[in-house]
Amino acid sequence: MIQKLLFAADEILADNSQRGDSSFNKGMLTLAREARGFNQKDLAGQIGCTQSRLSKIESGELPPQENDIQKFVSILRRSRDFFFQQGETMPASVSFYRKKLAMPLKMLRQCNAQMNIRRLEIEQSVGNINLAKRELPKLAPEENGGAKSVAQMMREKWEIKKGAVQNLMKLVEETGCVIVDYSFPTTKLDGLCIRASEKPPIIFLNKDLPKSRRRLSLAHELGHLVMHTNPHEKVEDEAWEFAGEFLMPSAEIGKQLNGLNLDKLGELKKQWGVSMQAILYRARKMGKISESNCRFLWMQIGKCGYRINEPFEDVIPDEKPTELETRLKTDT
Repeated sequence: MIQKLLFAADEILADNSQRGDSSFNKGMLTLAREARGFNQKDLAGQIGCTQSRLSKIESGELPPQENDIQKFVSILRRSRDFFFQQGETMPASVSFYRKKLAMPLKMLRQCNAQMNIRRLEIEQSVGNINLAKRELPKLAPEENGGAKSVAQMMREKWEIKKGAVQNLMKLVEETGCVIVDYSFPTTKLDGLCIRASEKPPIIFLNKDLPKSRRRLSLAHELGHLVMHTNPHEKVEDEAWEFAGEFLMPSAEIGKQLNGLNLDKLGELKKQWGVSMQAILYRARKMGKISESNCRFLWMQIGKCGYRINEPFEDVIPDEKPTELETRLKTDT
């Protein structure tokens, strides 16, 4: 059901222009163009017009002719109705890009556009159904003692016992958040969260990544939703600090980080449900390992091929999102 939903946006939104504002939505044109990985020059060349003219259409200065619209439909592979649907095409959101500096800006825009198209599709399908069983509070780090303190407050608020967080995906979904497994165009992108006004927050997770890495990414996105409203230069560092403390509380794991080696990293991975690399990174951040020893372990991890394929993934619980399907059943 979920796969059918994710790849049927145009059918779900068909005839939308007849139900509301029938004007051409310039934002949907930008969204469709960037989702295909085109810049304005690329698309202008394919439809046979100047970049200046296309820019004016996207800015709303110039209404498109019917011939333009037909070319958009053909080249951008969207139905005609797609360009007339109304909605918040690019809401204010905080996005997580694990290897942002290694990704071209064009690819970042493509991923963001694809996710917003999926978001619109999901919002049209589930509406404003509220199935929340758990509070998703707003706790600004600067007002609550920092990201580490916020993570501790969240564990207490959600009554999480000592040790590893059990079924993180279920906990997050119980806040009414929709989690979507999605194949991103690159493994350099772990996840993205989007929160449109008056709509349930949506977290997209890269389904092609290992389970341990997805868990950390989900905790990272949870940190964004709890702590951040507007992007600023510290949001990524704060979200990482939140995720580390939420999944691996310093008061508990700190006692286990002495004398680290590959075998011990593997045992800790099985216990805490996060990658060996994440544990090593946390140990260094907490000052539990010297820089030279940390560098040596990173070299060993690379030599063993663990940067891409870590051992013990089979012992990590296979958590699957169910909230979207539940919402669809409730709606019908």
